[in-house]
Amino acid sequence: MTLPVPYYTEPGITLYCGDAREILPLLKPVDMIFTDPPFGHNNNNGDLIHRWESALGRGPHGASRAIANDGGEANALIQWFFQAGSRLLSPGDCCCCCCCGGGPDPQFARWSLWMDEVYDFKQMVVWDKGPMGMGWHYRRSYETVLVGQVPGAACSWYDETDRVENIIRHIHKIIPHADDHPTPKPPELAGYFIQLHSKPGDTVLDPFMGAGSTAQAAKQLGRQFVGIDIEEQWLEKAVRRLAQAVLPL
Repeated sequence: MTLPVPYYTEPGITLYCGDAREILPLLKPVDMIFTDPPFGHNNNNGDLIHRWESALGRGPHGASRAIANDGGEANALIQWFFQAGSRLLSPGDCCCCCCCGGGPDPQFARWSLWMDEVYDFKQMVVWDKGPMGMGWHYRRSYETVLVGQVPGAACSWYDETDRVENIIRHIHKIIPHADDHPTPKPPELAGYFIQLHSKPGDTVLDPFMGAGSTAQAAKQLGRQFVGIDIEEQWLEKAVRRLAQAVLPL
């Protein structure tokens, strides 16, 4: 099999529209992975967030904005991804995978164990995304980023301050508009990990790239980038984002 024609290219950046399960095994090796896959929570598909957006008139006529593969299939998808992604990395290279925080479904615990079956599990980093989020009793105010490294070499680590904590407090969440991706991540979040685990000129992969925040961060930080998403509408937004003049992170 051969790779499909890219959806978009510019120097150092290649985007593909399609199923990561078909495209990722055909890619050349990369230097790190940062991604925000579907959590399996049917986000914005009849849930509290969907009802809240509908009540405020932010969704298109109250319609849901479901994310592809965000149901029960997400668990099988993430298990496949940990295995397939690790084959593109070298010993010491890192996979940084966004995940949920809290409950009632302890997805973060499940995914941590699955990551540890493939990688050396390095850390669960808490992203204090503030301000207070949705929920009833314990309001949602954080998510996690699971970090694993390919065994066999020292971790690819480029911080020299010795001040990096496992809590991120300075990057705030994005409240999406009606035409945005339902769960956008600020590019600064991807940029934070990209600077820790790669150097300029390295290649960053995001196989569930959504509207392109990881692509933006990689470009601004002088990294090569390969991205995949199954929904063309989000790739269109990613291309527009990449075309804009952007300030450094």
